[in-house]
Amino acid sequence: MTGTSARNPCGIFKSKRAKLLAIKYGLDLYDKNAYIHSGNTILYSDVKFIVDNRWMDHFMYGTDKPIEVSFDEYNDIYYSLLDIFPGLFNFSFA
Repeated sequence: MTGTSARNPCGIFKSKRAKLLAIKYGLDLYDKNAYIHSGNTILYSDVKFIVDNRWMDHFMYGTDKPIEVSFDEYNDIYYSLLDIFPGLFNFSFA
């Protein structure tokens, strides 16, 4: 028994969109405890939170890219995070 409803084809995820994003980034598909969530299912915003934090680690600390993306998609990710979190990428080494 997996603990999810037989009527839900997305398993622990509320939507197919959330499950596909988790698959794309290689996140856990079966353990709800791997996500910060409230409620019985994992929302798209819960998965997006983890993905955004992986990208922010890459941009701020120089870690490896979470996945390989095209140059255009890389810029799209960077500027969308910059719009959401404008103060995070202001580095001061003084």
